[in-house]
Amino acid sequence: MNKTRGCFITFIIIVLVAVIFLIFFIYKNPKTENKSVSESTKIESKDLTSDNKSSETSLNLTINNIYNDNSDDYLFLGIDERENQNKFEGRTDTIIIYHIGSNGIDALISIPRDTKVELKGHGTNKINAAYEYGGANMISDEIYKLTDIGIDKVMVVNFAGFKKIIDTLGGVKITITEPLHDSKSGSNFDPGTYNFNGDQALAFVRNRATAKGDFDRMNRQKYLLSELFKQKANFSIISKIPSIIKILREETKSDFSTWDYLKIGFRLIKNKNNLKLLTLPGKTKTINNISYVIVNDKEAKAYLRENLNLNN
Repeated sequence: MNKTRGCFITFIIIVLVAVIFLIFFIYKNPKTENKSVSESTKIESKDLTSDNKSSETSLNLTINNIYNDNSDDYLFLGIDERENQNKFEGRTDTIIIYHIGSNGIDALISIPRDTKVELKGHGTNKINAAYEYGGANMISDEIYKLTDIGIDKVMVVNFAGFKKIIDTLGGVKITITEPLHDSKSGSNFDPGTYNFNGDQALAFVRNRATAKGDFDRMNRQKYLLSELFKQKANFSIISKIPSIIKILREETKSDFSTWDYLKIGFRLIKNKNNLKLLTLPGKTKTINNISYVIVNDKEAKAYLRENLNLNN
């Protein structure tokens, strides 16, 4: 089984628990900044970009462009690579934006990995190839074209630690309403309520053998994510911080600052029951024997304006 495929949950969880660790550490050491955590996760923007010359774009990742408001937008990329490689290279199996709205509305925005785009120097392609060909800048540029969202910071995640995170948190209670049987993902669940361990959770979120395929998969990811927040976002998690921090250091690569972790963690804890879970609207279409998701950029921008309560 490909243990890394199809999950975007890990990076959100580790951000949440990392901020609790930071708050706890700063409270204990008010005159000292936690350099070990920030240095282990912060990398320069150029390190997030591949050596391929096509990675050069006009997008400035330090400028937020969404409708000229003061929101913050963090891009999380799940890399489909074999366990223990930790090279953070390849196609992005998962693409998620965490939008922190200046109007108080926060959302996780999923972008289908098969979204059809035109990549500079590489022609018609899927958006999940943008990071492989042009690094963080290219995929951020493509996202901006589709959504008007200008990415502020990027985290790249290897999902080898997904099972460890779930197990460390003591599992997650999930209710299944339809049979989920898929040999490729390893899921074999009848309707009912389960307390999933890491193996089961991974199989659940990787399952694509349902009527709407990848769109169903993204919905299951969001459901699992929301249940994790509701069940685990409390300070009882502090005792588990050392194990989580180890995974944070080993399984992510980002240009996040300590302030970014604090901001994200605070908003996740504050809005865990009101976080909007969105997916860009699109339709599946086969072109030259390749399956794409066709996203109309005008429709996508209108969808975001409506759901994020943006009037511009």
